[in-house]
Amino acid sequence: MRVVVVSVPEAWQLWVCEEDQRLAYAGRVSVDDAIAGWRIGEDRVLELAEEVKSNVLTGKVPIGLAGVEPAAPLDDALPLPAQQRSSAFDEN
Repeated sequence: MRVVVVSVPEAWQLWVCEEDQRLAYAGRVSVDDAIAGWRIGEDRVLELAEEVKSNVLTGKVPIGLAGVEPAAPLDDALPLPAQQRSSAFDEN
């Protein structure tokens, strides 16, 4: 499992995925919020990704909803840079 960042108009969505299947929508960071965070030295997308990982590991985010189709192929996904990924969640 991994958290994948997908660019959408004026925001980034985070999804919990396994291989190319999206299992759960995990949240969104608007461009305005990301820029505001960047100006004070924060990475709001990475902060949300870490929160999502914690919520999945503690069972707060339901995973594997039967019959739910992915919203779009993961070809448009933006991987987090290696130094910003947590190995605790990436088991592939």
